[in-house]
Amino acid sequence: MSRFLVRGRLIWFVFLTACVLSGAARAHTTGETYVWLNVEEDRFTGRVELNLNDLRDKLGIDVHADAATDDRDQGTDAPADKRVQILRQTQPRVLDYIREHYQLSVDSGPIPIQYIDLQILDLPADEGSYAQYLYQTPTGPVPDTITIRNSLFVEDDFTHRSLVCIERNRKSGQEFEGEFTAMVFGSHNPVQELDLTHIDLLLRPRDFIWQGVLHIWIGIDHILFIVALLLPAVLVRRDNAWQPVQGFKQAFFNIVKIVTLFTIAHSITLSLAALGVIDLPSRLVESVIALSIILVALNTIRPRFNDKTWLIIFGFGLFHGMGFASVMSELPFRMIHLVKVLIGFNLGVELGQLAIVAVVFPIIFLLRESALYRRVILAGGSVVIGVIASYWFVERALAL
Repeated sequence: MSRFLVRGRLIWFVFLTACVLSGAARAHTTGETYVWLNVEEDRFTGRVELNLNDLRDKLGIDVHADAATDDRDQGTDAPADKRVQILRQTQPRVLDYIREHYQLSVDSGPIPIQYIDLQILDLPADEGSYAQYLYQTPTGPVPDTITIRNSLFVEDDFTHRSLVCIERNRKSGQEFEGEFTAMVFGSHNPVQELDLTHIDLLLRPRDFIWQGVLHIWIGIDHILFIVALLLPAVLVRRDNAWQPVQGFKQAFFNIVKIVTLFTIAHSITLSLAALGVIDLPSRLVESVIALSIILVALNTIRPRFNDKTWLIIFGFGLFHGMGFASVMSELPFRMIHLVKVLIGFNLGVELGQLAIVAVVFPIIFLLRESALYRRVILAGGSVVIGVIASYWFVERALAL
């Protein structure tokens, strides 16, 4: 088989792989479920809000498709309450799931929950629509402490988070209005205690550390940026070609410089954006993040910056920090806790980043002297990363 044919097939393989990955992976993909828990004088009231997309993906209930099919059969336009009708038909099945995964209890046993109504909440297009299942508990004394089990859609999806939000706490006389407090539940912490006499203890820094770790791990664009920077870190440019570094010390020092520069840069803008000092359009930030990955990949394939690589890492790291801030801003927390949340989230980002480095660095260091590494992993990997990032750049810049 000719070298030209082999190379052509390799290019097509790289292109198709990149297209599949870019289509399947989104930069920030995490699901959220909201449970509202209000403390009245003699009972608890609230609602469970399930995203209609989660109902489709997790429970196989496609409200939009069923409503559209029903309307086509009847030759009518889709009325707003058609979805509610379908949700009422599937309510017993959904409530069985909710009762299994959302429970309140005290030392004496479970607190009965009665679901009394059903509504739909339509948010802006990028936030989706939610089915709201309203509930209340029997009247009686309100305890000082309750145990909450909340594993809604998190039992088989570590990227999903289920939030418990509080609008009012009559027991302590607190009204939260727009600044609600939340407990963050995930697959790692589905059961938590809530002290109703000390509402400020709701916000737990470790929850936001985990959110920082989680965002790095599901933030495919950030992972690709880090990997693109790490691939040439175990090599040195000599005689117009990539050559393996001589020892562990040099490679490790290269990694330390990369991680340190990236950390300093994104910590600066994460803090400034979270505090409201800077505020750039999300479309611009996400487009520049994609562009940063493209430039790092191109610089690996055809080095042009060499001694100026640190400028790329630091400069584009600033935009990655603003990307982190946009995700952190979606987390519910009271502004009085902003510094605590910021520290916890940023620490989580660093831990998640170090975990990636700890996995990638030993592998590429051991493979650095092989021709396979320089020709396939370094060159081919950079091409794949560049194509994926190019797809993202076009998608984001043109708002496709």
